[in-house]
Amino acid sequence: MSLNQLGSYLAWLVVPRAVSAALQQGYYQVFYPSANTAPRQDTPTYRRDQRISYTVVIVGYLIYTTYTTVTGLVAQGNFYSLLSLPIDVDEKSVRKRFRTLSVLSHPDKGTGNEEVFIALKLASETLSSPLRRFAYDRFGMLALSWPEGKSELEYVKRGIQSSFPQYVVSFVVMVVLSLFRQSAFGSYWRFYAYFAEFLIELHLITRTGIQEFVATYSPYPFTIRELIVLSRSLLIMLSIAAAQSGPVLFPASIQPSTKLVREQQDVMKVMISKLTKVTDAINTEVTSTFITQTRPFLLPPQTKLANQVGETYFKQKLQQYLVDLKLRSRPEVRDAIKRAVHAQETEIDSTLGIHRPSPT
Repeated sequence: MSLNQLGSYLAWLVVPRAVSAALQQGYYQVFYPSANTAPRQDTPTYRRDQRISYTVVIVGYLIYTTYTTVTGLVAQGNFYSLLSLPIDVDEKSVRKRFRTLSVLSHPDKGTGNEEVFIALKLASETLSSPLRRFAYDRFGMLALSWPEGKSELEYVKRGIQSSFPQYVVSFVVMVVLSLFRQSAFGSYWRFYAYFAEFLIELHLITRTGIQEFVATYSPYPFTIRELIVLSRSLLIMLSIAAAQSGPVLFPASIQPSTKLVREQQDVMKVMISKLTKVTDAINTEVTSTFITQTRPFLLPPQTKLANQVGETYFKQKLQQYLVDLKLRSRPEVRDAIKRAVHAQETEIDSTLGIHRPSPT
């Protein structure tokens, strides 16, 4: 992809909307001199005018980009245009034309040009060889760098192998772009264009007579390779145009995304409701556990001092409980308690006639 083509594709992301907005604004300034009488953005009239202006800009820009692509290919030229020969010329006419032009451009001549002579010679040798001509027509100058093939099928296989990496990279790029799409409309147009181009290119390189058919309607001798380049450019521009213009020309097509947002909101409401219930249940359980654990430290309800010194009594009992808990955690206290318990158990066992081992 050349820089001019890349710039043209990137321009599709900015130019149509900017030009369409300017065109609509200019239309309103001419036919609605007063700003109060111009349609507002939230009215059906404004949206209708927006669709009309966008359609005009899209069609005009498609025509312009198609024209620049065709003129670029014509300006670049090919071996047929270099020799000023039709696309269906035979080998004998090619050699005859080369002899005529080589007389004028031969380096030994005073007015000769060595670069032109070399280009004419390469063009004559390529178009005079049926196999090399077959490969050049379908794969361009790249085919001239390949080793001499023995059949047309061999050249077709080489051409497919050379195009395979490009298709893989293009597919990966399209997948990445689809992850950042802003609208559901047109998100798959680029994939349609991708597979359409693959089928078109496969058809063009495996069929004959297509160049001759195009030549009946075009004064320029387009090769299969140039037709492939032109179809790639047109399909890419059409896919971008569809993705950009879809939400504007067909606003109803964005409803599924709005419906999806509403469904997600309903799901979130249900999840929040369930979470609220779980939180309330946990809060109830924690409160019940706290009351159960602190009840021993509270005064009995029938005590007269419950309303007067309840808080002080609770703090004293809780402090005593913490002190006892800390003392019980000390090793010497635990050992003393174990010995006391063992002594009581020994006394009871001796009374009952039971023998137990001593604690370690």
